Amino acid sequence: MAVVTLPLAAEERTEESFIPNYAVAGSYVNWAADADFSDAAGSMSFLEYGVEANVPVYMKEGFRLTAGAKYRRTRLDFSGVAPPFGSGSLDLDRLDLPVNLWGDLSERWKLWVSLQPGWHSDFESVTSADFILTSLALLSYKWNDSWTVAFGAYYSQDLGEERLLPALGVIIEPDPQWSLALTFPRAQVAFAPDRDWLFTGKAVLSGASWNITNPDGGEDVNLNYRAIRAGVGIDRRLSGPWWAYLDTGLEFGRELEIEGGTDGFSEDLESTSFVMGGVKLRF
Repeated sequence: MAVVTLPLAAEERTEESFIPNYAVAGSYVNWAADADFSDAAGSMSFLEYGVEANVPVYMKEGFRLTAGAKYRRTRLDFSGVAPPFGSGSLDLDRLDLPVNLWGDLSERWKLWVSLQPGWHSDFESVTSADFILTSLALLSYKWNDSWTVAFGAYYSQDLGEERLLPALGVIIEPDPQWSLALTFPRAQVAFAPDRDWLFTGKAVLSGASWNITNPDGGEDVNLNYRAIRAGVGIDRRLSGPWWAYLDTGLEFGRELEIEGGTDGFSEDLESTSFVMGGVKLRF
């Protein structure tokens, strides 16, 4: 499941702000505890690790072009599960190649265009069905020193399914140490007591989709995992541009679904705790 993330605050920062800039590179490990299916036998746990980088390709005053790569490896472990999964595991991969363009249209108006092709699969067989494309065009307007609003459109082609959504957001920065970002589909409040610490509270849609080998045989099917995450996080500067971070909280509204095949599969999962940590490179 694609998630629209609007890093407007990173583009609006000034030297006076204590909130650190967005990360240009990083790595992480993400774990969700074992939880039962609501209406089926068995349970599932979630483990993921990833690395990513998004670096400037061309820069001049009022214009920035970045490109990068993002790789994520996900392992779903099942225990005592009825067909189609059985008691085993799935190893799943996501490779995305984001390209982003930021431009200053005026002192108050800014433009952000994002294009991200990717392949989400178990990579046992790779076809055009594994391909995903997400794109975003967004205008932001700095209403005053504290308020920034944004609006635009988000388009995705997720494993053959096309989707067009509005992209809306508002960021409120009452002073250099506080930020409140309401950028659909996430909400985050951030507090930086000094330039070496950052505390956050957030709620965000989570999940992913992969094109995988049909566990029952036949044509490949799409596996969709959806959830909502709410929690708190701590970021700590290690040295220079290097930061470490740790997020923890509750994952709820969870669903695992198979699209395609003869029988299909769709089950809710009980809520569970999650822990995510890693390192970031910020400039």
